[in-house]
Formats: sequence, C-alpha cells, structure tokens
Amino acid sequence: MNKYQLLTLAALYSTSALAQQEVSIAEAKNMRDDRHVTLTGTISSRADDDHYWLQDPTGKIRIDIDEDDDDDDRYFIGKKVRINGEIDRDDRQVEIDVSRIIILK
Repeated sequence: MNKYQLLTLAALYSTSALAQQEVSIAEAKNMRDDRHVTLTGTISSRADDDHYWLQDPTGKIRIDIDEDDDDDDRYFIGKKVRINGEIDRDDRQVEIDVSRIIILK
C-alpha cells in the first residue's frame, strides 16, 4: 500500500469513527453512557420543562431539549424529528441529551 492509500484509509476511518450512529430507541436504551447517537421518531408528549418523550416503533425515551426561550409547549408535540445527541444514564434512567433537532414533518 502506498502513502496516499494509507492516508485515505486513515481519513475514512477517523470520519466514520466520529459520525453519530443512527439507532432505534430500543438500541439506544442499551448503549453506554456518553455515546453519540442519531434517532428518528415522533415527539409524543412533554415530560417536564426541557424534557419530551420521543417514540418510534421500538419504544419511547425521554429526550432533553434545552430551550432558551419559553416557546409554546405544543410546538414539538406530534412532530416527526431526527435528533442528534448523547446518551445520558442517570439514576437507572436513560435519556438523550439533544444537541441538534431537525423537524421532518
């Protein structure tokens, strides 16, 4: 293998290692803390201040969406979204700390 091929392989490996893995909610619940993931589902309801419930065919999980302002509580409810975030395991509960949210429908 020449130097160019080695550099190309190294670049591909490093970018894929940093990419967030798309998983189901059931899979996310079994993953280790601080793992970066992408999930797609529907926000079914609000749990409390910054927390909502995200649902897909495999289950539901609490997600933490930090809102800087007091938007209407119903804005996200019923929307199909894709979220990027990090697994957060506290007190035997698993939630997703959302870093990015894209409304699909």
